[in-house]
Amino acid sequence: MINFLDLNCYYKNTMFFICMSHCKYERLYIFFSDPRLGSLGFLPKKRTKKKIFKSSHFSNLLFLEYPSLYFFLGYKVGMTHLIRYSQLKSSRLFEKEICDAVTIIECPPLFIYGLTIYTYTGFYLQKINTIIKYSYEKKKKIFKLYNNDLINKFEKNKFQFYLKNYLIIRILCCSKMIKKNKKLKTNYFFEIQLEGGRNYSKLECGLKLIGKELHIDSVIRPDDFIDLISISKGKGLQGVIKRWGITRLPRKTRRGLRKVACIGSWTPSRVSWTIARSGQMGYHKRTILNLKVLKIGIFKDISFKSITFFDINKKDINCMGGFPKYGIVRNDYIIIKGSMLGTSKRPILIKKYTRNSINNKKNEKIKLKTIDTSSKTGHGKFQTSSSKLFSYSTKNLSPQALFKLYYND
Repeated sequence: MINFLDLNCYYKNTMFFICMSHCKYERLYIFFSDPRLGSLGFLPKKRTKKKIFKSSHFSNLLFLEYPSLYFFLGYKVGMTHLIRYSQLKSSRLFEKEICDAVTIIECPPLFIYGLTIYTYTGFYLQKINTIIKYSYEKKKKIFKLYNNDLINKFEKNKFQFYLKNYLIIRILCCSKMIKKNKKLKTNYFFEIQLEGGRNYSKLECGLKLIGKELHIDSVIRPDDFIDLISISKGKGLQGVIKRWGITRLPRKTRRGLRKVACIGSWTPSRVSWTIARSGQMGYHKRTILNLKVLKIGIFKDISFKSITFFDINKKDINCMGGFPKYGIVRNDYIIIKGSMLGTSKRPILIKKYTRNSINNKKNEKIKLKTIDTSSKTGHGKFQTSSSKLFSYSTKNLSPQALFKLYYND
């Protein structure tokens, strides 16, 4: 047992406080080496300049035989929950119900209006040519035919140069405005890179895609894993405790408690970049890895409904009254497992899973039971408007009318 009277013999160069009855909130402090709080890998913590980011290049996709796309754009709608059956035989929850929190992302079709051709010089990408077939009018918010003769853009000398050198071809896309959704008013223009294939096949594929719409089911399939790139929710200027997670100073400290006690030594006479400082928090670019796609809904198709083998009610994916701060989903959508950073209506860049590591969880097939569509503005107990009407007005109706009312929403 330690004798507190002889502490000076053991700890001559340390500082400590002895807990006493009149110091209720004091603790015994013995200062020793402590790992730093907060990661320095995310510096600088400042606001991003762009809402849509460039599609990166993957070296492990160079040897694909045919060109393909690995990126798409969506908008965050909101969250709900669903019940599914576990299909992992090694799990103790095999064939049992599991409740998962899910995020809905609306993915309207992308309109392809042109393509750009780059070559790799060894240090950076150099743009060679840009082909635009349709031009965008801001006032009318429509695309018009700009140049129909795409073959004239390829001269004979340039075409031979294209076939000899290594090319990077990116298609020019525009996110079509979501129909009848007044909260989403801007169109986003960005590039998607064609991965795999030879130069001639990539050029041929890019020219065929111009003027067409790209849907989410042509890039991603159910049970796939994806990575999501988006911007986190902005929180403005915050202090060091909330921004870096440092500990609060003791009660008897002068001139503030929620601060850093020492921001540096006497020499060198400057503040190091590793010291926790107050400033901007949130609205940073972040990437979330390995999110599973549980369902893909296509507009004007039976998959758009939230119908499962166990729940045959003809109900939409939309919750009663619409999703808060978003509205109603009227285009293609995907349902992913877990949460996603950012606010609703924020654009999200969807990237297909390209890494090679695969385990049993990634091979699991999804078997849905029910998808919750109750109201998200309160404690909703009804899944559809017909079930609500069925519960409140069942006195003067016949059994046949009740059956039609309940199953024909």
